[in-house]
Amino acid sequence: MTDSTVKQEDELNAGDEAAPCTPGTGEDVCPACGGTGVARDGKACPECGGSGKVTEGIGGG
Repeated sequence: MTDSTVKQEDELNAGDEAAPCTPGTGEDVCPACGGTGVARDGKACPECGGSGKVTEGIGGG
């Protein structure tokens, strides 16, 4: 069964810096919605796609 509202693992959202499981990245709380997955208008957060999480680069250099 396929649901078009379910994010595919390899899809990027606006707040993602890289695809999931990319070396040198990690999952973090979405700064736009504070991890709720809900935008101010009550719809899914456009930055995280409603998951409440974004993929960001980690480390320094």
